[in-house]
Amino acid sequence: MPISIMPTSIVPDVYDVVIVGYGPTGMLAAVKLGQAGHRVAIVERHRDLYKLARVGIVHDDVLRMFQELGISDAIAPATFFLPKYELSNKGRILLSNEVQAKATHGWPEFISIYQPAFEAELDRIARTLPADVLQGMKAVALAQDDETVTVTLEDAHGERRNIAGRYLVGADGGNSFVRQALRIDVEFLGFDQDWLVIDGKAKKPPRPDLPLLRQLCEPDQPGMTMQMGAHHRRWSMMVLPGESHEEAVSHASVWRRLDRPEGATPDEFELVRVVIYKFTSQIATRWRAGRVFLAGDAAHLMPPFLAQGLCTGLRDAYNLAWKLDAVLKGQAGDALLDTYEIERAPNARATIIESARVGQNVIERDHDKARERDARLAAMQAELERAKGQKALIGFRVPGYQQGFRAARAKAAGDSFPQGDVRGRAGAGRFDDVAGRGWTIVARNGDAAAALPAADRAYWESLGGGFVTLGQGGVEGAVEDSEGVYTRLMDEYGCDAIVKRPDYYIFGACPTLADLPGVIAELKRQMAA
Repeated sequence: MPISIMPTSIVPDVYDVVIVGYGPTGMLAAVKLGQAGHRVAIVERHRDLYKLARVGIVHDDVLRMFQELGISDAIAPATFFLPKYELSNKGRILLSNEVQAKATHGWPEFISIYQPAFEAELDRIARTLPADVLQGMKAVALAQDDETVTVTLEDAHGERRNIAGRYLVGADGGNSFVRQALRIDVEFLGFDQDWLVIDGKAKKPPRPDLPLLRQLCEPDQPGMTMQMGAHHRRWSMMVLPGESHEEAVSHASVWRRLDRPEGATPDEFELVRVVIYKFTSQIATRWRAGRVFLAGDAAHLMPPFLAQGLCTGLRDAYNLAWKLDAVLKGQAGDALLDTYEIERAPNARATIIESARVGQNVIERDHDKARERDARLAAMQAELERAKGQKALIGFRVPGYQQGFRAARAKAAGDSFPQGDVRGRAGAGRFDDVAGRGWTIVARNGDAAAALPAADRAYWESLGGGFVTLGQGGVEGAVEDSEGVYTRLMDEYGCDAIVKRPDYYIFGACPTLADLPGVIAELKRQMAA
C-alpha cells in the first residue's frame, strides 16, 4: 500500500537497500551491507559530514564493531580511557567506581571518543564499497509495493528524482522523515528536559584536578563533565526553569556556568560547540512497516546518563544488516526480518528506562530529597568499598534477547558471546581476530564438524559458518583459551558447544556434541521461515 503519492515520470534506480540518514547508524548499516556485496544508496540532506561531536562515549560492543571494521588503530588517537565514574555534590564524591579495563567484548567497558574521528573512518570505508552516498539530497516522499520501496529525493535547487530499493532503512534521526511518512507514533517514557551542552578544545594541557568523568548532582545546577577523546572536554548543564535558550547559550552564561572547580577559563579551552539538547525518552511503536525499517534515533531517544544512545543505534544497524544480508542472499526467509524489532525494541526500551533511572540521581533539585539521595549513595559507596571491586557502580549491562532468532528453551540463547584472548596457529590475540567472525560453532571435548551429519555440515558451511575447537592452539581449527573465558562460559551453561550468530549473540548451546544436530535443525527451520 503506497505511503504517499509521488511523481512517476522518472524510472527509479533499484538498489538492494536505500538508507535515509548518514549519521553513525546509517553509516554502519551501509558499511556492513556494502562489505557483504550489496548495492546501497545513502541519502543525506546535509552536503558534508557534521564534523562536530554529538556523543562522547562508546561501549565495549561498539569497540568490538570498530575492531571488526579494522579502524581501531586509526581512531585510537581520538580516544581516552576514563578509569573512574563519579557522582559528586559540590566537590564531595558521593559514589565512585572503577571502569572495567576489559569487559565482555574484549575492550574497556567504555571509553570517551571524539565522534568526528570514527565518522570519518566509516565514511572512508563506505566510499570504497558499492555504495552511492547522495549528500545534499532530502527525502520528501516515500512509497512501497510488494517488491520495492521508492523514495523521492529533492536537492537544494528543488530538483527531484526517484530512487528505489528492495528495502529501506530510516536512520534519519529523532525528527525522522521516514517515521513520519510511515505514520508511526512514538511512545513517551516520561523524561523530558532541556540541557546545555558545551564542548571545548584544550588550548594547553588540562589541569590535573579536572575529573575525567563526573556527574554533578547539585540541586542548584545539575550537570556533568568528562574528558572527550584526547583533546576535547564536554560539560552538560541543565537549563533551569525560567531561563531562555538564548540566555543559556550566550557566552556570558557559558563562562558563568564554567566558573567552578570542574569548569574552565577562556585561557584553558576554546569553545567549539554550545547547543541546547532535549534530553528525552521515546520509542517508536513500530520499527517495521513492510519493506521499511527504523533504526537509531528514528526508533528511540534516551537521556544520556548511561551514554547509550549512539551505541543503541549502532546495535540496531548491526542487527538489521546481517539479517538483510541473509534475506537478500536467499539464505533466509522474510520472517527473519521480523526478529529485528522483536530483539531490538525490548533491548532499547530497557536501556532507555535505566538511563532515565540513573539520571534521577543527577537531576534532583529538591534539597531535602538531595540530602536523602546523598546518604543513599554514601551507603552504596561503603558497600562498594567492602566488596573490594567485586560489585559494579551501575549494575546495568545491555540485556540479551529473550525472544527473536534464538533456539527455543536452549540455555544461553540470546546472551552475548564474549571476546577473550585466545591463541591459534597464526598467533595470539582477541577471539574474533584469531578464530574468525560470523557464524561460528565453538566446541570442546570433540570435533563439532564430525558431530554433524553431512547435510547439516554442508548447510552450515553454505552460511559461511566456521568451527572452532578449544584445545591446543597449534592444531588446525583449534584455539587455546588463554584467559579461560570460554571454558568458564561453557561450565556456566553446562555445555560442550555454543552456536554463535553472525553478530555477538548466541543462537543456542548444546549439553553435548550429540545434541548439536538438533540445534542446527532449529536454526535451519527459523532461517527458512
